[in-house]
Amino acid sequence: MQIASWTVSERTKTFVLASSLLAAMLPTGASAATADGYPQRPIRLVVPVPPGGAGDFTARLASIKIADALGQNIIVENRGGAAGVIATEFVAKGTPDGYTLLLSSSTTHGIGPVLYKKLPYDAQKDFTHIGLIATIPGVMAVNQSVSAYSVKEFVALAKAKPGQLLFGSSGNGAPPHLMGELFKATSGAPIVHVPYKGSGPAVLDLVGGQIQVMFDGLPSLLGQIKGGKLRALAAVSAVRSNVLPDLPTMAEAGYPGVEGGLWYGVSGPAGVPPAIVERISKEIFAAVALAEVKERFAGQGAFVSPLRPREYTEFIQKEMNKWGPVVKASGATID
Repeated sequence: MQIASWTVSERTKTFVLASSLLAAMLPTGASAATADGYPQRPIRLVVPVPPGGAGDFTARLASIKIADALGQNIIVENRGGAAGVIATEFVAKGTPDGYTLLLSSSTTHGIGPVLYKKLPYDAQKDFTHIGLIATIPGVMAVNQSVSAYSVKEFVALAKAKPGQLLFGSSGNGAPPHLMGELFKATSGAPIVHVPYKGSGPAVLDLVGGQIQVMFDGLPSLLGQIKGGKLRALAAVSAVRSNVLPDLPTMAEAGYPGVEGGLWYGVSGPAGVPPAIVERISKEIFAAVALAEVKERFAGQGAFVSPLRPREYTEFIQKEMNKWGPVVKASGATID
């Protein structure tokens, strides 16, 4: 767990870095909040990943403007481990007063609930889902030695060499793994999964030619694509990437339905007062509507995609419904 702290004035001076908004730990046993006067003290946003990476970036960037609008610091608290279960359970069992929130994600609430046989919480019943912030589309990229320059050419090559083309991921059951499994099931390409402990090592082996293809969030692969060391074949998303606008989507490449990537939103424990939920939701929409916030997300290949509480709850259910059959068909298990 890592915590750091800046004041509101210090945050304003260091917006470009968007590095920390953290203050001291909130005292336990605080009295339950009411909607009147909220917020009266700092809010804790628990992030289920270590500092750095897309999730941490999203939490810190969005929370700067939300904190300014609310007139209170937002404490970004990194609680990595167990594929997000530790942080998610912590928030699920927290006081539903609007002062302890979770950066919910495609891992914690899209895939995790259908991947684990048993979790210490229910992804819907034990949470108040407040809003979606941003989505980061996936991308399919191959090593430059692969003699395929389109998705259809890759599928043909894989079928001509069954079991010889390897796709890497950040680990068993992670979004990049399941994106690959969804592509494999849809296209019929007989590619073989190789799990790594994180996207970084997998990307290095992709560049080195030890594996041939990856399906991952754009930030993990973008640098190597732009550097000419990897070749992007398609965006694993419904729309084209804003940083690779000439890259076709999977649907345009002939494989509709192959969509995936990362997404991040805000959730609290079940029972957060509706008025507080509405206040936070309002500020999420206002924050991501700012040009500077949109630009910062766009620089990471992300889209701001705010959803209201009911819409976000429905979105989460759709994601679980989508990935459940993929998990079952692939036999994916968590490391």
